[in-house]
Amino acid sequence: MFQKIRSVSLLLMVMLIVPLAVNAMVEPDTKREYPNEVLVGEGDAAYTLVGSGVALREKTFLKVDVYVIASYVCSKATFGKDKAAEVKDLDGNKRLVMDLTRGFSAEKLKNAFAEVIEKNYDDMSAFQSDMDLFLAYFTKDAEDGDNIVFDYQPQVGLTTILNGENKGVIQNFEFVKALWTVWFGDKPANGGMKKALVANI
Repeated sequence: MFQKIRSVSLLLMVMLIVPLAVNAMVEPDTKREYPNEVLVGEGDAAYTLVGSGVALREKTFLKVDVYVIASYVCSKATFGKDKAAEVKDLDGNKRLVMDLTRGFSAEKLKNAFAEVIEKNYDDMSAFQSDMDLFLAYFTKDAEDGDNIVFDYQPQVGLTTILNGENKGVIQNFEFVKALWTVWFGDKPANGGMKKALVANI
């Protein structure tokens, strides 16, 4: 009798756990979960973003965890063979969600963005002033647990939200593409991350 009850209890636990895994993107090393779909806005202005992938950024040969990042794109977007390039160039609703897993200086954070962008461009004159504005958002040292959201809407621009605070909006789409090169460019921060961030589309 006890064995039968135990078997039923285990079955119920499995039934409860499986839907969570099905409805979430899970970063395998940290086990951090992100929803597969995100509903943005309300009423007629509402739209759905779907997760294109999730990845972990590690640094140095010791493989120190730096942050987990999830990518979202418009549910109506379609992609061909070069998915990463198409996500970068997508002039449609898209979002990146970064969750930091360690602390480091504001300068290191800004340099991490700038160095990768510079590797992907010979000429940054089309967005240099916007990049300077973007980097100026980060005035405080980063801490474990910080959350950064980059949200792009074609009629609005790129909104950067740091720990729930709206830091500003940049309308220049050339800079939006430049920022996305950090993860989706020809010379991304990490090739493995690039693949992971398009694994679901």
